Amino acid sequence: MQLGPYEFEIGVRTYIMGILNVTPDSFSDGGRYNSVQSAVEHALRMQAEGADIIDVGGESTRPGHTEISVQEEIQRVIPVIKALAQELQLPISIDTSKAEVARAALSAGAVMINDVWGFQRDPHLAEVVAETEVACCLMHNQTGTHYRQLMPEILDTLKESLSIAADAGVAKDQILLDPGIGFGKTVEQNIEVMRQLSELNSLGCPWLLGTSRKSMIGKTLNLPADERTIGTVATTVLGIQGGADFVRVHDVLENSQAARMTDRIIRRPNPHTAFIALGSNLGSRLEYLQQAMELLQRLPELHVTAISPVYETDPVGYADQGKFLNAAVRLETSLAPEILLQRLMEIEQLLQRRRDIHWGPRTIDLDILFYDQQLISSADLEIPHPRLAERMFVLAPLHDIAPMWLHPQINVRVFELFEQLKLDSSMPSRYHEGLSSPAGK
Repeated sequence: MQLGPYEFEIGVRTYIMGILNVTPDSFSDGGRYNSVQSAVEHALRMQAEGADIIDVGGESTRPGHTEISVQEEIQRVIPVIKALAQELQLPISIDTSKAEVARAALSAGAVMINDVWGFQRDPHLAEVVAETEVACCLMHNQTGTHYRQLMPEILDTLKESLSIAADAGVAKDQILLDPGIGFGKTVEQNIEVMRQLSELNSLGCPWLLGTSRKSMIGKTLNLPADERTIGTVATTVLGIQGGADFVRVHDVLENSQAARMTDRIIRRPNPHTAFIALGSNLGSRLEYLQQAMELLQRLPELHVTAISPVYETDPVGYADQGKFLNAAVRLETSLAPEILLQRLMEIEQLLQRRRDIHWGPRTIDLDILFYDQQLISSADLEIPHPRLAERMFVLAPLHDIAPMWLHPQINVRVFELFEQLKLDSSMPSRYHEGLSSPAGK
């Protein structure tokens, strides 16, 4: 699934949608993030805690809320979305049921529309999605709580939303569904939907679960909204077991950790092995390497399995610069090579990597050395790394963690490349015994 420039691989892991309400009357955090500055700060915090998407809402959808005009909703969300588009390395979703608001939000930088009425409130919203080819989330909702057959009617309503989308020209691979926990349902009905979540899989679309801090949890545990994190985590785990690919939450850190643990147990294991080279020769070099390592470890789609010592080496290619610190890591990942490269470039951007001079000084450099035994050659990516066999600053740390790994292009193992290059090159000096792995990894 494509969300702007970001690709989301369905079925591999659970994605976290962080809730950013810029409303004065939200049931959970109304008024807390009304200013642009406070909204951006909270979104950056959710990004650091593991959010994959930030969902911005300008109108409360809690029971009994007061509806606002299109203009007022636009005035609330557009300044925030514009600021977020400049600051975040994540896709932005707009939580609205109004076509005019959606169009303005997309122009401001949003790449997804989250409609709590599933295209059944504003007939023009599906047209906006079709024209712009953005992703959308279509939720089940209704007025009142009367059902003859609860889950069959929810499925039928979602099918109707899918039909509206198809008639408007919305591609099915850009649609998420949402069973609408807390909308048009009593507490007991919400509980029953939670028991039958797996039936959503019959609709052929990935789906999102949004239970965060809702009254189903509050009334079950007799807790106010800001004390419902643990109850939300329980529903997140059950949702993933039922087949959810996305969860929408206020408390990103706790739910992200729960999702990663659940994914590790019930989803397929990471199928690919990759090796990454790390280098830095600007500023606090070791600190940049450590920060890059921590950012790698936060990516849910990969698991670092080995970390080399850190070596200090002379620059190559462009000599008028300081010495480098270099290291290598081995990891298991579900990411395709092109998406892995995209994630590495995002980390470089976060650590202020600049590319003013070819082979010039840099705060951080992250390169894919090997990806399984694959041979890849494209305009953006070449694997194995084309100069790997010529660079002692690459081979020395790589030799420490994978001496027997076979170079698939020349059918020579890393230790053999290392020994051959030692005859013509001096060994770099060890600078540090190794980058630390974050606690719990």
